[in-house]
Amino acid sequence: MGLTISRPDSRLLNYMVRSSSKITDSYRTVPIVPVRGSVVFPHTDTLVSFGRVKSVAAVNSAFQDDRVIAIFSQKDPRTADPSEEDLNSIGTIATITQMMTTEGEIHALIRGQARITLRELIAEEPFLIGKVEEIAEEIEETPEVGVLAKKIQDLFKKAINLGKQAEIMTVMKLVSTSAEPIEVSDQVASLLEIKPAEKQKILEELNVKKRLGIVLEYLTKEVNALEIEQTISSKTQKRFEDQMKKAMLREKKRTIEQELGEIDEDGEM
Repeated sequence: MGLTISRPDSRLLNYMVRSSSKITDSYRTVPIVPVRGSVVFPHTDTLVSFGRVKSVAAVNSAFQDDRVIAIFSQKDPRTADPSEEDLNSIGTIATITQMMTTEGEIHALIRGQARITLRELIAEEPFLIGKVEEIAEEIEETPEVGVLAKKIQDLFKKAINLGKQAEIMTVMKLVSTSAEPIEVSDQVASLLEIKPAEKQKILEELNVKKRLGIVLEYLTKEVNALEIEQTISSKTQKRFEDQMKKAMLREKKRTIEQELGEIDEDGEM
């Protein structure tokens, strides 16, 4: 069934005619795309699927223009048609680098650029459009920040060796000595096995040093869990191998006894 779009008001027409990213002062006018169950971080490449009518329309419109969208995670994922009050206060401005459409859904590779806040919602139909402002982050260029980033990188390598799944290109970027602390904090945060609400809290932490500390804490817990899993798996594997070895020895003994005529084929002496 085709998508019916009502005639937009003058503000929306103005957005469509000019570049969506150009506006006076420090604001940018862009399509606002709510997501549920996930958080998109700056400095990351994330594959996101969009299925709701407004989201599909917003992503399509942006892709045909300058490919810039503002992604905000919903407070409640059960909200079907979110408005401004349903969105978290901090989101991410991002660029659509690749896009594919399948059966009414859009699968897009999103490159997060910066943290933003929604200053004003301009339109709600046919999709959300708003003025967003980039948020300045608190970056402390101190030895401690570098040490925290290095600890996270080393721990992330350990997590990968313990079986954590991640794209090879992401791993290569994270373990690179040229990776900046701000990049390390966001890239690892996006890969943590934690709830979306916990990721949102990391996104909202503007102090890079504090954010690195939070990420390190979560990653440490994850690595500990992976080590426990590996220990359990190793013990289980050893028990299985021991049982198989004993079974083979019993069968071998039985075969030898049969050949010597000590027991018949039914197992009787």
